[in-house]
Amino acid sequence: MAHRSAGHQISGHPARKQNGHAETVCIAGSGTAQGSRTVASEDVDRAFGMTPGKLRRRAGIESLAYVSEGENELSLGARAAREALRPSGTDAGDLDWIVATSETHHDYPSLAAQLHSTLVVRENCAALDIGGGCLGLLNAFVVAQSLVASGEAQTVVVISADVHSRTLIPGRVAGEFGGLFGDGASAFLLRPARAREESFALGKFFFGCAGQYAGAVCVSDDKDGGLTLRFDGDALSRAAISRMDKVIAAVELRSGIARTEAGAFATHQPNPRLMALVAKQCGLPAALFPEVARLSGNLGSSTCGTALHLALQRAAEERQAKPIFLASLGPGLLFGGGWVERAERAIERQRDL
Repeated sequence: MAHRSAGHQISGHPARKQNGHAETVCIAGSGTAQGSRTVASEDVDRAFGMTPGKLRRRAGIESLAYVSEGENELSLGARAAREALRPSGTDAGDLDWIVATSETHHDYPSLAAQLHSTLVVRENCAALDIGGGCLGLLNAFVVAQSLVASGEAQTVVVISADVHSRTLIPGRVAGEFGGLFGDGASAFLLRPARAREESFALGKFFFGCAGQYAGAVCVSDDKDGGLTLRFDGDALSRAAISRMDKVIAAVELRSGIARTEAGAFATHQPNPRLMALVAKQCGLPAALFPEVARLSGNLGSSTCGTALHLALQRAAEERQAKPIFLASLGPGLLFGGGWVERAERAIERQRDL
């Protein structure tokens, strides 16, 4: 549980703008879920035909979270969503929208539609799926934020869920790539912020695409039912380190908040070794980046979400109100960033516009 705030009940009417301004949107609850099997990285090395210890030495991954039989994107996403709803006392039947993202769920009905049924929400609760790979959570955030800020919705749950262990398997992809990924989900309940509450509110988001790195990683289906993978790990690592620093610099510029004033950095985490280099490049302590990949692996679209949940949880436990920077990358090379800060401060910013 990330933090506690008062519940918000749906009246059946869209939220209203205050003084002609768009609503400030807060995170009323957050949750995560991971595959129930913890697999040592040495076992993953052996499964992919690599020397035992390679993932630990080269990537800093000690174990991975894998789903067990009966678990999938839907079950992980639903678990995370229920955890996100609990702090505010919000019932699933109060939701206006479900916005879902996944880089591994390709079935029909879509993930959002299946979550709609599983969570038992109202028929007039809308469901929407958002793409973007590892950047999907931030894409989903900006869509959900627009729905609430415009007054079209009062409560929106954003859910990410990925199960890589059934797709990136030995025989389909090389271990240097497939061995990096685990299974997980994250969820966030969004609603209009209230003055003097202790929740965190979403700031502004921005996005772009550094297309010169588009060929660093490409995955596609082949005609025999396998996967065609093109993966230049060295080029991708260099690009990720440089781009992450640029995204954090852009967050500083747009928010007016220096990186040294942030309490945490909830970012995508390709692997722990890379994140140590990112922290060094950005001139930041590695401890400000909540650990996800070391024990769970790269969770795809849920890595940034899991890191944000951990950062919110730590802020609540330590009763600190410092802003949290968000930064993520996706294949392409897509990138995006933003921030969250205490709702009271965000409302003040909105009034100053």
